[in-house]
Amino acid sequence: MNCYLYDPPQYLFFASDLPELLYYSHIPALVLALFVGTFVFLNNPKSLQNRLLLLICFSFAIWVFGSLFAWTNTNSSLLLTIWPVFAVSAALISISSIYFIYVYLNQKNIPHWMKVIFLLLLTPVFIFAHTNLNVSGFDLTLCDAFAYEGLWYKVYYTSLSYVAILWISVLLLNRWRTADASYKKQIIFMGTGIQLFLFSFISTTSIVAYLNTIGLLQDSRAELFSLFSMTIFMVLIGILIVRFKAFNVGAHAADALMVALLILVASQYTYANSTSTTLILTTVTLALTAIAGALLIRSVRREIKQKEEIEQLAKKLAGANKRLRELDKMKSEFVSIASHQLRSPLTSIRGYASMLLDGSFGKLPAKAQGAVERIADSSSTMASSVEDYLNVSRIEAGNMKYELSDFNLKTEASRVADDKRQEAMKHGLLLTFKSKLEGHGIVNADLGKTRQILHNLVNNSIKYTQKGSIKIFVHDDLKGKQIHVDIIDTGIGMEADELESVFEKFQRAKNANTVNVTGTGLGLFVAQKMATEMGGSIHVTSAGPGEGSTFTLSLPLQM
Repeated sequence: MNCYLYDPPQYLFFASDLPELLYYSHIPALVLALFVGTFVFLNNPKSLQNRLLLLICFSFAIWVFGSLFAWTNTNSSLLLTIWPVFAVSAALISISSIYFIYVYLNQKNIPHWMKVIFLLLLTPVFIFAHTNLNVSGFDLTLCDAFAYEGLWYKVYYTSLSYVAILWISVLLLNRWRTADASYKKQIIFMGTGIQLFLFSFISTTSIVAYLNTIGLLQDSRAELFSLFSMTIFMVLIGILIVRFKAFNVGAHAADALMVALLILVASQYTYANSTSTTLILTTVTLALTAIAGALLIRSVRREIKQKEEIEQLAKKLAGANKRLRELDKMKSEFVSIASHQLRSPLTSIRGYASMLLDGSFGKLPAKAQGAVERIADSSSTMASSVEDYLNVSRIEAGNMKYELSDFNLKTEASRVADDKRQEAMKHGLLLTFKSKLEGHGIVNADLGKTRQILHNLVNNSIKYTQKGSIKIFVHDDLKGKQIHVDIIDTGIGMEADELESVFEKFQRAKNANTVNVTGTGLGLFVAQKMATEMGGSIHVTSAGPGEGSTFTLSLPLQM
């Protein structure tokens, strides 16, 4: 038997006088496929897409083992037994690839009808694999069975790969249409890898086999180049794992890539010359790569651990923030209910105190006059605080209603000045009003809330001005279509870093308690929210502590 004239292989399939790239094309692709497939599977064995990737890699490994046997062994009986493996593994790769891509893109299992189709497509391959329809003889001279392969059987299992390529193309295009920008990148990497692998591996192998059968090729060396497509596919899988966290691999992705790199570097031994220089250089390269990889893995693991800790903290903070929002809502609801409950008795207290002071129940004794005045003042202050609490609750609940109308802001500011002048005089302050308008001063806003804003701003100046004066100045800017009301006082003033914070809830100037301890820190918050909802704004300026402050209400002019 001429086939036995060749030297038998050593260590199962290592033989001499073979193409230089045989082992370099087979062994690295085989090891890399088994490593990546097993690695992905072991990190999440319950994942269907991980199991399917392992099936593709395992089927490919079977085909590669069969190819190595076919290239290196001289036992015709063994070769004839192994030959059907090519058809079965190729068919499994094709169908498994469709299944895998469907699950990867849709993150769910395929429907039952699709499983039935896959089973029907694979059944003829398995049934006729070891029959004459597949292989009917063996060439003892060339140690192969290419000339005895059944044409229709070969056409059938090869056509499954083209069916897979077309089917996968449809799946990729359908998912592409609805994917966001980030997932489209994943589709590009996965689609390129799987399609390149299928087309190169199946097409090249089948074309080379056909050309060999009709005598245009003397051997099958050209098919060696098709196996490099698996290496490219596995590299793209690695990119998906690291960059997009595909397959739920987690922190070990860097380890996997480093091992894959070492496999590729070590594969140089399969074709390196036997000279000591070549072997030494290959060994040094492998050692340096291993050292650099270990350092890289250590760094990546540290970063991943820090990132995971940050993510855990972010989740805890999100939970805490949600709880705080719930508590804030409960607080607002409580304040609203409590404020409503306080409003009615306060109205009675203020009413009866006013009637007592007016003499509705007779003239008060001199000693009682001061006490009733104190009751009236305290109830007025408390009623103002309750109103602020109610307004805050309405604002936060989104229940504050605005009834817009046209009115003259200068007129309303003048009336507020008249209302607050006597109170200012009680505190020894001079309250004046001045205006300088080029237009009519008409605004479209809620009249009642605009007056409330002005009252809050003037009250704020009275509270925190111990001596001096308060001036209300109305002026307009026709070019900017704005009208401004300045409340200028000679009070305690503020630091520059306090000018924005005083408009927040429960915030007061640092030196506020030295002058007035009754403030709630809500008046300015309410005033600014109301002004903003009416299309205006409030801002404050101050030259510093002890230099007074200027609060400015700005509203759009009606031109």
